[in-house]
Amino acid sequence: MILYARQMSDAAQNPAKDERRKEILDVAFQEFAAKGYAGASMAGIARRAQASKETLYAWFENKETLFNTVFESRLAGMVSRVGAVAAQNPAPAAVLPIVAEDVIRFMLAIAPLNQARGVGDPSDKALLLVGQTIAEERGRFVDYLLRCRDQGLIAFDDDPFELVSLFVAMAQGEWTLRLATRQIDALTDQMIAAHAQRVTRVFLKGIAP
Repeated sequence: MILYARQMSDAAQNPAKDERRKEILDVAFQEFAAKGYAGASMAGIARRAQASKETLYAWFENKETLFNTVFESRLAGMVSRVGAVAAQNPAPAAVLPIVAEDVIRFMLAIAPLNQARGVGDPSDKALLLVGQTIAEERGRFVDYLLRCRDQGLIAFDDDPFELVSLFVAMAQGEWTLRLATRQIDALTDQMIAAHAQRVTRVFLKGIAP
């Protein structure tokens, strides 16, 4: 995410430019989600954003660079609240629902872009970014579970990485399928919070001290 961080630092020095850049990234996200990577074009994104192609190419070298930047911006926007919650109340019953909510929101943020890539598209960097982000977050989750076990808050003999995978799978649920098959029109904040609480209750029953 070095490129994205540098671009954001530069843009932060000019709030108007930063806002305009965010608008273009939002438009690009919508274009990629609607038309796929192959169907989207720099010209089309420029028209939809009411920007010149010169502006677009000044900020993004080509379509692949723009796509990867959109992906990075979506990942960077998934700021975890876990640290702030854990600082106030480190108990699993307080922290795990926030983790579950982050898992769902992360899934919703990247799903349209994963679908947009298609088979054989050249934007492999996007998948690498996702893999790195998932690995980092799961590593932090494992460390948290081990600390909770050391403190006697939970008890388990299973591989902590397997437990994390189980929790993530429970949090993900079938939301993507239900949205894709129009069983539900949208996943609201209330639905996400309620699901996160249910997942936490079931999970903690299995690792109660």
